[in-house]
Amino acid sequence: MTTFSHISLFQKTAGITLSKPVQVTLYMMLSSLVIWTVLFSTYPAAHNTTHSARHHTLGVACH
Repeated sequence: MTTFSHISLFQKTAGITLSKPVQVTLYMMLSSLVIWTVLFSTYPAAHNTTHSARHHTLGVACH
């Protein structure tokens, strides 16, 4: 008689979503979204704070 280990759907999903490539991809996407939002924000406080860094460091014009 053969016994099969029954893995629940939750355990399978956790195994996939917690794998290193998925973690790295999610981290990079979230980091990119945060950086994009801050650097190209029209909110005055965020815009004024990152304005000089955008021009001098990245060489990207915002206006």
